[in-house]
Formats: sequence, structure tokens, C-alpha cells
Amino acid sequence: MELTANNQEFEENIAPSIKEVTQLSNEELRILHEIPKFRPIIQTFVVIGTYLTLSSLGFWLNNWAVWLLIWFVQGFLFVCIFAAIHYCSHTSLYRSKNANRFVGTFLSLVLLMNFYFHKYIHLGHHQETRNKGIIVGDTSGWQTFPDIKTYFIALTYFYPLATWKNWWIATKGLYINSSIDPQQEESDVAIKFYVNYFKTPEQRQVVLQNNWLLLGWVVVMAGLTVIYPWVLFCGYWIPLLTFAAPFGFILTITDHYGCESGLNHNEWNNTRTMLSNSIVRFYYFNNNYHVEHHLYPSMPEHNYPNIHELVKHRLNYVEKSYLMFHLKVMRGLIAAKSQ
Repeated sequence: MELTANNQEFEENIAPSIKEVTQLSNEELRILHEIPKFRPIIQTFVVIGTYLTLSSLGFWLNNWAVWLLIWFVQGFLFVCIFAAIHYCSHTSLYRSKNANRFVGTFLSLVLLMNFYFHKYIHLGHHQETRNKGIIVGDTSGWQTFPDIKTYFIALTYFYPLATWKNWWIATKGLYINSSIDPQQEESDVAIKFYVNYFKTPEQRQVVLQNNWLLLGWVVVMAGLTVIYPWVLFCGYWIPLLTFAAPFGFILTITDHYGCESGLNHNEWNNTRTMLSNSIVRFYYFNNNYHVEHHLYPSMPEHNYPNIHELVKHRLNYVEKSYLMFHLKVMRGLIAAKSQ
């Protein structure tokens, strides 16, 4: 399976420095790291506003064919909301740290996520990717697929599987082992993952507190569903639990799938950038520029296209289209099965 769109060859174990490639001065970097005041707020409201407008259209037309199309688009919008959460975890979406924390926490509840769990695991993912070249966390469970059947299982159940693997198993371990010594050897991989990235009692405590927030959200939404079943099922539960999972898989598995992983590898060859189209890029908060994000994790997303222009000649893994990427993966898995 050939997934590289760039024929640039790299000497193994030799990574060009970021500054060497971009040729950016410290002042230019400072400017690129400035977070705009209104753009991210407008972008967030456009995503949420589009979702609510589609729901209103569905209730107005009240047609099942229309609802299916609306749920399909809303599944994509849920993943765009996840992209906003992702940047909030880096404190790079809004100027205010409190705004990033509040919006990230609220939107995480909407997606039935624990914001601080995601934040610490994801920051650990960046640390391991940069320092060791190892892809852990995020979509690392599917670094490559053994067969086409596994691919379709992941496509169908990506969200619940990711929730189970990256939250429930480890959270249970955290409750049981909340006072665990970070230096202590553990046989449970999930608990070891906690120990690595939830370094302080304060971090573990805030994760557990967010679990109570999440429980409260589920109770409130369940109560509202009893009172307004048609509104909540059609406007929230069905697109979240049915259509968000495939889109989550389609848009996030591309980040590192089939890339290099292991000691001496780096952002140039263990991460992929997707180009896509302007609509996807806007709604997805430029999260498709994943190499650029790994190079500058704290940079506001609207500047990643500028960074891409500076580093594109050095990128080892680039794809133009999410659809074409997945078609290549499927063709490769089918071809491997027939051999």
C-alpha cells in the first residue's frame, strides 16, 4: 500500500531541524503564535450554529430521508467539535486560558468525553511522538490494520472502542490506584499509561472530578430525553452515537496510520498531513495539517496553512483527500487478502 504523495527521501534517523526548514525568525514565530481575538470565536459559533440550523431544518421538514442526510452532516460536525476540544487542550484556540478550559470542558461533555483525560493523554502523545518517535494514545490502537474486516469494524465502532480503551479501562484503574507511585512498576498497561501522563495527584484529581461532571451531563440529558424524546433522539443521540463514530475514524485515523513509529523517528516521518478542501479545513479547524501541528503544537490553527507552505517540500506523508486515502487503504487490505 503506497500512501506517500511526496517522493522526498530522508536519510534514516536524520531529522532536519524545524528552524532549518522553516527559516523563521524568533519574531516571526512570535507573531505566528499570536491567537486572534474573534476568528476562533466566530469559527466555533459557525460550527455549532450549522449543527443547530440543520436540526431545526430536520424538525421543520420532518422527513426521514432529510433526517438521514442531516445526521450524516452532523456526524461530521461532531468531529469538528472534537477538533475544537483538541486545540482547547493545547490552550491555543482562544486567547484566554479560562475560555479554553471552559469551552473545552463543555464541548467534551457534549461528546461524552472527559476533557482533562483527553488533555493529559493527548499532551503525552505529543511528548512521546516528539521525544521518542513513538505513536501512543489517540489512534495508536490502529497503527495498521491486519485485514479489511478489522478496518470496517474500526470504521463502525471507532468512537465506542476509543472511549472504552482510552477512558473507561484506564479510569477504573485510576479510581483504584489514585495514590499509585509514578515510579512503581505495574503490569496493567492502562494504569502504566496513567502513571506516565497523570504525573501529579492534582492532575488525577481533576480527571476524576470531570468524571462526575460527565455523569451529571448524562443524567441531565437522560432526564431531558424522557421529557422530550423526539427532540433529543433526533437532535442529539442519533447523530452522536451513530454517525459521529465513522467520521471520527475517517478524519483522525489518517494522522499516523502507516507512518514510521519507533526510536529515532520524528514528526517528519511519523505523522501525516491531509490537504482536503477549504470547507473541510474551515469546519475542521485546520486539524488536517497534522504534521504542522506536531511541529508547532501551541500555534493557533489558522496559521498552519502558512507553515505548510514552508515545510511541504520536507513532508514524507501527504494526502490530498480523505476519501482517496481510505480507498487506498481498502485497496491495499483487499489486495493483501487475495495474495
